[in-house]
Amino acid sequence: MDPLNIKVATVIVKGQLEVQKLKEGKVEFGGLDGKFLEVILEALKVPYEFIFPADEEWGRLLPDGNWTGMVGKVQTGEADIAMNFIMPTQERLQIADFTPAYSIDEITFGIGKPGMVSPTLAFVYPFPLALWCICIGFLFLMPLIFLLLLDKRYSLIFLFLQTFSSILRQPLMISDASFRNRVLLSTWCFFAMIISFSYTAVFLSFLTVPLEEEPIRNFKELSEAVSRGSHKCFLSKGSSNLKILLSSEIDYMKTLGKAVEQNNWYYAYDEVIGSKYINPYSAAIGPKSMLQINSGAEMSASMHISSDSLNSATLAVPMRKNFPLKKELCKIISSFNSAGIYKKFLKDESLRVWLTRQNEASEIEAIKPLQVSDISGPLILLLAGYGLSVIAFLGEVIIMHTRIR
Repeated sequence: MDPLNIKVATVIVKGQLEVQKLKEGKVEFGGLDGKFLEVILEALKVPYEFIFPADEEWGRLLPDGNWTGMVGKVQTGEADIAMNFIMPTQERLQIADFTPAYSIDEITFGIGKPGMVSPTLAFVYPFPLALWCICIGFLFLMPLIFLLLLDKRYSLIFLFLQTFSSILRQPLMISDASFRNRVLLSTWCFFAMIISFSYTAVFLSFLTVPLEEEPIRNFKELSEAVSRGSHKCFLSKGSSNLKILLSSEIDYMKTLGKAVEQNNWYYAYDEVIGSKYINPYSAAIGPKSMLQINSGAEMSASMHISSDSLNSATLAVPMRKNFPLKKELCKIISSFNSAGIYKKFLKDESLRVWLTRQNEASEIEAIKPLQVSDISGPLILLLAGYGLSVIAFLGEVIIMHTRIR
């Protein structure tokens, strides 16, 4: 093969590696790895051509020992090098040489945010379940304590209504002359004040800033959700991430990998930006920078990228065995690493994507006044209370008229 005509195997991915031939014969590069490939080829100063695998895979080992995708083109010698987020695994090192790593990235997953919490039950959100149980327990316990310790006798129902109304910032109509009982009543008033003001402050913040449901945060939660059948998880077909999951010593990682393999949950890299693969019930696993760059304007605000990582991805350029320009290529990438060229392209691409999102955003969230729907839960409780009060009032009137007769 003529060493002066480099054949580059790659897969076109929007925002990641784009190649477009212009009319005058020149090639326009786009995307993060595309820009980096451009400066590499310029530094080599040799003619080049592109090889595009028909299966559009990165490289998957087949049972017969052959490889698919870009790695397969390098293995057979159809391509001299390959470029586009390729990791040098142990199996790939046996059939191809690799340059020094030009970047280290995290393999994680992106999933759609579940959305906003319904404001109907917003009045129960300020306190966690444990605190609600404690408050309700004290609400029923304190009337009994007052009944046993107070010198002045009150009915249990009266004491319960007084303790409950004190939490609602109503005056406590319980009087006792002894110092011991005044300390007891003061302690309860202090507790009721703290609970009341804390609840009000948190409740108002929940009404002014809409609550978001908790998304799936790590691989363990994702594996459990997939096992329940409520979620799906997609991987790039031909990537090494599936093998990492299947060979993991952690049970929930293996479970996740088996689910992906059995259900054929694979995606093409040019489709990952859509809601088909990333939505509240579906996650996509890939390099963190790829997920951030490939999420378009419609996904940027609705996607959650997990802080949990499957592993660290070392990105390098695979070369066919006995590639004549191996030393030159390794030297070029090493010098680019020292100069921080790839990091510069990453910052430039991130800025470009951010500006694009700002321009493409069709709807900007604005501060809106509270609506009736935001406080529908408390209003329902208020109306229910008024209804019970009317029923109690009518009952008292009927009983009074019955006694008079």
